[in-house]
Amino acid sequence: MSQSSHDTHEHAEPDDAPGWHAIDTALQAVYGDQEPWHTGSVLKFALGGDDPLDGISIYRNEQERPHWHYVTYGFTELYGPPDEDDEKDSAAELNDDDVGDSADEDDTEDDENLSGYGFELTFRLAIADGETEPPAWPISLMQNLARYVFRTGNVFEPGHWMTANGPICLGSDTLLTEMAFVQDPQLPPIDSPQGKLSFLQIVGLTADELRESKRWNSRGALQAMQPHMPLFINDLARPSLHDQPDVRAAITHGQETEGSSTAFIFAAVLGIERHKRLLRGDQITITLGCLAVSDLKQLLPARLPHGGALMLSSGEHLLSFEPAEQGVQLRWDSDTSLTLALGPQPLQAWLQSVKARTGDYQVPGIDHIIWRVEASVIRDREGNVVSVYEEAE
Repeated sequence: MSQSSHDTHEHAEPDDAPGWHAIDTALQAVYGDQEPWHTGSVLKFALGGDDPLDGISIYRNEQERPHWHYVTYGFTELYGPPDEDDEKDSAAELNDDDVGDSADEDDTEDDENLSGYGFELTFRLAIADGETEPPAWPISLMQNLARYVFRTGNVFEPGHWMTANGPICLGSDTLLTEMAFVQDPQLPPIDSPQGKLSFLQIVGLTADELRESKRWNSRGALQAMQPHMPLFINDLARPSLHDQPDVRAAITHGQETEGSSTAFIFAAVLGIERHKRLLRGDQITITLGCLAVSDLKQLLPARLPHGGALMLSSGEHLLSFEPAEQGVQLRWDSDTSLTLALGPQPLQAWLQSVKARTGDYQVPGIDHIIWRVEASVIRDREGNVVSVYEEAE
């Protein structure tokens, strides 16, 4: 493990680092006098260092199954109120590390009296046979997530999810390519001298697990998966839980009774073109990738019948779906933003007519719109093509 040792927090004594000491105290309630592995930043981020987090401690946990428990120091205020040159200002200079896109799930938390960003991240990794020291790759993962937060100001909350744009452990053949965030089951929120903070645990998910969870919400889906994933311990070798009958039944029940909480999805492929026609209404062509169509076919029936809207954005174009009592209403919000309000019958016609396969489709009753579907190209963090997605015949 690079930069690892049984370091003590000599720079973080209670008198000059009350926030750090509060985190240590919370961990002591779980681990007693266990001395953790610790990695710290040689040069503080505010002074030009590469790593936003001041440190990460790793404990050996024997509950449920032996695993490493990683805990960050640095999303919250460790040493006192930040000055004008604090880390959050410096973070704006970072380049995009392609960590992924987060999705808020219709809920926000009161940020009154929070310490810094209001959370520290944790990560649990199953201990491999014969492993005597914790692997270093989760440290890089957590630092990358910190760069994303410090650069954008976007924060994580329980129920949020994010794609890793590839395996969460680079170079591995793990199926875990997505991440969700839950309250750490062993570390409840605390009040530090610097303000309130919670411990958010990173949970690795497979692509199909995340796709299924969007039908309902990440919190509910994760609770359904927890019997198969005690303490949400990450195991790079685990299979997908997508086909577990109890997991699918819980998600389907949640979708049918509550609907989906996913109100926004990002589309790598989305184009909206309007063509004027003489003596007739406009002809509209909407271009989507197969993955976006697959998401829409899952999410529209979990949003619109429950009164929720769904937005699809590529950054350049925005396509919004809203519920209507009947029929179809179309509204241009700008030259690049279109809203479709669909009643129950047009919604069912759309779901039956548009396929996640390459081709042009028209929906009965909405025949002035051509739905042009292209194969979705999945790339890794370096931009290399990993696979091409298209629904089978």
